Amino acid sequence: MQRLRLRFGRGSTVRFISHLDTMRCWERVFRRAGVPLEYTQGFTPHPKLAVAAPLAVGFTGAAELMDIWLRKWTPPEAVMMMLRPELPPGFELSEVWEVPLRAPSLQSIICSARYRCVAWCDDGVSAARAAAQAFLASESVMYEYRRKDEVRSQDIRPLVRDVVVGPGAGGACEIELDVRLGQDGSVRPEHVLAVLGFAGRPESIHRVGLSWES
Repeated sequence: MQRLRLRFGRGSTVRFISHLDTMRCWERVFRRAGVPLEYTQGFTPHPKLAVAAPLAVGFTGAAELMDIWLRKWTPPEAVMMMLRPELPPGFELSEVWEVPLRAPSLQSIICSARYRCVAWCDDGVSAARAAAQAFLASESVMYEYRRKDEVRSQDIRPLVRDVVVGPGAGGACEIELDVRLGQDGSVRPEHVLAVLGFAGRPESIHRVGLSWES
């Protein structure tokens, strides 16, 4: 058996599909490409694959990570050549490499994510930049949000590593976020934007990178 790690992108044309539909799409791609996936045991076998941190509906991403297990050794370069012609519009594959079979799971080692967001601030870029600086200087910033019928509160400041605000096209702001991910807690980028004073839905949220512990 062999374990490979894939780095892939999900573009704007498929940003509204769910994580489940994304995984079904990849299963079809692997099947059409003839990649020899390993399957689980039991009454309903499933291909062995795992995504690092599922991308939220509406987001795009350029550096998503997925591990796959193959039942026989195949050169990573050959797997990339097999997969690329079968990818549907909106998906791209940038890298494939081998990892040890007994390496920790992706979900357990992912520690941070970087996002590039475009949003509007009623008071302009300078006010948004000042809000970002005040946020970073704070020790605690509480954010309340509703999940179903429950109102929850979260201190999001310890989960944000960095925020940089700059001018975007047409008077919008371009915001670079570096946030923590993992079993010790995580924060949604749109929650950070709301705290910074960006009203309404962001124009776009694009994940540009995932980092993991070695």
